[in-house]
Amino acid sequence: MSDIYLGLIALGVIVVATIQVAAFVIAIRTVNRMGEMAARFEQDVRPILVNLQKVSEEAARASMQAAAQMDRLDVLVSGIARRVEDTAAMLQQTILQPVRDGLSLLAGLKSVIDGFREPRERREPRDVPASEAPPRHRPSSPGTRPAHPAPADDELFIG
Repeated sequence: MSDIYLGLIALGVIVVATIQVAAFVIAIRTVNRMGEMAARFEQDVRPILVNLQKVSEEAARASMQAAAQMDRLDVLVSGIARRVEDTAAMLQQTILQPVRDGLSLLAGLKSVIDGFREPRERREPRDVPASEAPPRHRPSSPGTRPAHPAPADDELFIG
C-alpha cells in the first residue's frame, strides 16, 4: 500500500511540474506578445507624435505672425487716428476760425447798423422776453414823478 501512495505522490508531483512548466511557457509567450504589441504601438504612435510636434510648431509660428500683424495694425490705426486729428485741427484753424471771425464781424456790423437806426431808444435784449425784462426808466422832468420809486434803504437791508 505504501507503494501505491508513493506512486500517487510521484504522479501528483509530475502533474504539478507539468502545470508549472506550461504556466512558465505561457507567461513567456505573453511577455513576448506584449513586447511586440508595445513595439507596434510605438511604431504607430511615433508618426502621430511627429505630426503633433509639427502642428504645435506651426501653431507657434502662426501665433507669432498674428501678433506681428496685430502690432502692425495697431501702428496703422494709431497713425490714421493721428492724421485724422491733425486734419481736424487744420480744418478748424483754416476754415472754422475764419468763419467764426467773419460771423463775429458781421454781428458787430449789425450792432453798429442797429445803433444808427435807433440812436435814441434803448433796445431790449433779444434773449430776454419782454414780460421778464426790467422796466425802462426814462429821465423825469423836474415836475414829474418817476414811474417806479426807488426802494427804501430798509427794504434793501439783509439782516
